[in-house]
Amino acid sequence: MKIAYFLELVTNETSLDLVSLEPHALYRIMVLTHGKYGTSLPSSMLLINTTETISSLNSSKKSQESVQAYILLLHAYNLEIYGAPSPPHALAIVAHSATWMQLTWQPPEYSHPHEKITYRVYHKPMKAEKFNRIETKVAWLRMNNLKPSSQHILYVEAVGEKATSLPSETLVAWTDPALPAFVDPPTVHPADNIPEGGSMTILCLALGNPAPTISLYVGGHLVRQDTSRHMVTVIHNVTADMEHVSCYADNGYDAPKIQAAGITVASVGNEVELRCMVDSKPAPKTIFWRDHDGRIPVIQGGNYDISMRTNESRPTIYTMVLRIYKLQATDVGDYFCHAENPYGSATIPVSVRIRNTPALNHNVSECCSQMNVSSACRSACSYYVDIDAIADRPECITEFDKLMKCAADGSDHRTCCADGNVPRKCLNWCRGEPVRSKEICSLQYARTIVGCFESNRDRLPGPPENIAVSVVSDSEVIIKWDPPTKNPNVVDGYRIFYHEAAIMGNDAVVASANSEPNDSLLSNATSMQMGSNVTLSANGGGAGVGSSNEVRRIDVKETSVNIDGLKRDVLYELVVKAGNTYGASVLTQPIKFTLGDHHVTSATTSYSHVGTVSGIVASILAIMLAAAAVIFYKRHRTSSKASSGVAFENPTYTRGLEQVQLPTVTSALTHTGVNGNTNSIRTPATSNAAFQTATSNMLTSSAPTAATASKASLSAVSTTGATVGTFMRNGLDGTDGHTQCNEVKPTIYEELKLGQEGAGFKKLVP
Repeated sequence: MKIAYFLELVTNETSLDLVSLEPHALYRIMVLTHGKYGTSLPSSMLLINTTETISSLNSSKKSQESVQAYILLLHAYNLEIYGAPSPPHALAIVAHSATWMQLTWQPPEYSHPHEKITYRVYHKPMKAEKFNRIETKVAWLRMNNLKPSSQHILYVEAVGEKATSLPSETLVAWTDPALPAFVDPPTVHPADNIPEGGSMTILCLALGNPAPTISLYVGGHLVRQDTSRHMVTVIHNVTADMEHVSCYADNGYDAPKIQAAGITVASVGNEVELRCMVDSKPAPKTIFWRDHDGRIPVIQGGNYDISMRTNESRPTIYTMVLRIYKLQATDVGDYFCHAENPYGSATIPVSVRIRNTPALNHNVSECCSQMNVSSACRSACSYYVDIDAIADRPECITEFDKLMKCAADGSDHRTCCADGNVPRKCLNWCRGEPVRSKEICSLQYARTIVGCFESNRDRLPGPPENIAVSVVSDSEVIIKWDPPTKNPNVVDGYRIFYHEAAIMGNDAVVASANSEPNDSLLSNATSMQMGSNVTLSANGGGAGVGSSNEVRRIDVKETSVNIDGLKRDVLYELVVKAGNTYGASVLTQPIKFTLGDHHVTSATTSYSHVGTVSGIVASILAIMLAAAAVIFYKRHRTSSKASSGVAFENPTYTRGLEQVQLPTVTSALTHTGVNGNTNSIRTPATSNAAFQTATSNMLTSSAPTAATASKASLSAVSTTGATVGTFMRNGLDGTDGHTQCNEVKPTIYEELKLGQEGAGFKKLVP
């Protein structure tokens, strides 16, 4: 045992050699100045550890017993050791709460009077491995964001200009336990009648640890908010509507709050996840029960996996997850999410139900029968599409377009398919549309696509049904529809598209599509996000009133919408689809209407069934103008200009550089019926719900409008069950009917939008 003692050496110089020092010892050296009238304050303390210094300088010198060799080493290495302040002392906790504590200490006893000193505070919870370091210039520190009822270790160092002191004594302190907030009813002074225009004083008292945040509401409006246990507020100019006064208090500590998903429907053998969101501070203890009364717990392992996930952005939010790997009949029923913390507990039920699958099998089989799937391939129609049932039947590859249409069941699964790395050329199958590369798609990606059908069968809705148009006035209609039969409960909203299909003139029907759609019509609407209504201009401009090629979009949550600002004698075409955050349905069949004579035609009724005298006259005049146009063209030997069309299609995600062969049409102009019907020229439709309109370049004598069979071909326009009664001539600008066109490749921006700005219209460019 070594005893500490002080030795005094007196000198008139400013330096002194210390000899006869003991090895393996710590020396503290201070200097004082003596004068005629007294002694100065001590200097900074110089600390020399002979054991540590000799070892660090040269380990081979350890055996030297002469301390004079140590002095020689200092000179040899030109080593300088500076004086440091003495350690801070008298550490104390002067204030504390559940989440903070305030530490104070006394400055060093020995330090140079003119030396600037800062402090380093080291603290950590008892079970932590590393200390947290905080620097300060004052002799106190408030440590925040501590946990309630936690034990902490603290010490302080003084940092001089050239050296750091030894650590102070170590202090161990506890934070207070947390208590949920509790608030008393507000106290109002004066307690009796308060004259209008006068003043009143409101006192809010609250308990809780840490101190709660008190909010004062007067007349339903937040007047003041402060973190305290009592808050006094004076309200001047009192009015008659200030009859309700309320005080609220919250410190973030309370019993857990749980939100559950409700009922989950699945089929036997499927994997099921039950989730409950817990809002709790501090972190809760959670458990799943099968019986709330008997408290039979769900045991981790086997067919069950229990976990709890944290929310990085909101640290008080936790998600309880119960995963059932293979749902059995014994797993069906109610489960109870239970969470508790030191301040309370909460329990909420969630349920699992078995899906009634036989009806679905019947629908798939019925669809395959309606699509004329060959009998050899109908074994795949047992449940959605059973790929394994027809894997060894190459003759069924040609039937995959029909099988995928039945399996898609009116929903657009392209988002899921794209996440599964299904290529563009196969994505049309994900919405029930045909593809070209059937062999490659069926061999490599059919299972992935069918997997998306199965995983989204409860997430994606089907198309709306029974669309009806009611004319309100000459410029307004009401569109109504029924929710989809498939998954109506998952619908977040509906999206309506409409545009001017044709303008009814006095003498003829003039088609309205004058240019190709712009890029805004090409966005991939594979998922729906409810937003503001927009107008998509096919001319690349804004939402001009006079443009007949604008496609307008309306998003609503109800099953009806009022459309105002429409024009008389204009044929409108309209489609609707349902959607949510996971995706959307396919588009409905188009419906057509005009406000001229308040006529409405469905997607299966031709607009030519107007039967009015004006229609007959218009048709006769159209024939006369067409004949005049043919004669005029023969005289001037000019070719007509090509017109383009706008097609409502279910949003296309597969716009690769695919080659499209346009059919050649050689039919001549048709004649007008007695009832005013005008039959349009048709080609087979190539999209599931596409309807197109085209323009007939029937202008005045100053512009060529017709073409002979030898110079130009008549262009055909496809519709779905309904066509506009127009004569359509489409000059091909020097190209024949076999000109190959490319689908425009979308931009990265369009692919990322995922349907926020448009419906997804195909666009072919020669």
